[in-house]
Amino acid sequence: MALPGSVVVSLLALLSPPPADVSEGDRREIVRTLEGLEGEWFQVYETHDLSVLERLIADDFVATLADGAMRGKREHIVAYPADFEAFAAVTNSELRVRVLTRDVAVATGLYTATLRGNQGPAATRYRYTDTWLLRHGSWQCVATHENRLE
Repeated sequence: MALPGSVVVSLLALLSPPPADVSEGDRREIVRTLEGLEGEWFQVYETHDLSVLERLIADDFVATLADGAMRGKREHIVAYPADFEAFAAVTNSELRVRVLTRDVAVATGLYTATLRGNQGPAATRYRYTDTWLLRHGSWQCVATHENRLE
């Protein structure tokens, strides 16, 4: 079975040594930038501003969800309004950005989605991996993968 290119990039990110061609100052700037972009992404749950996702998610984006389903950019963005209704709150923690090159980085973290329900709110935790590429001067997420934690 052939792996999509974004999966290969993610795997390489986890196995590669720190990049020699990125200065420490550039690495810190990339980390700060991507921490900000990840923050913007999670703010969408509060602002409901889907235009943020249009900007952050690449046209060739692929999402692998906790249930094994896969979807592209359009399907991913269209699913957000249902999430707005289902989630009382979404918080992001344990964010770590690993810079591979000047234009490739991987972010990992943990998010907690507090679901609305008849029995009161219930929290579900997910580990995620986002693969980011710098394209035409802008960082875009080309792949995300999430795993539900029990």
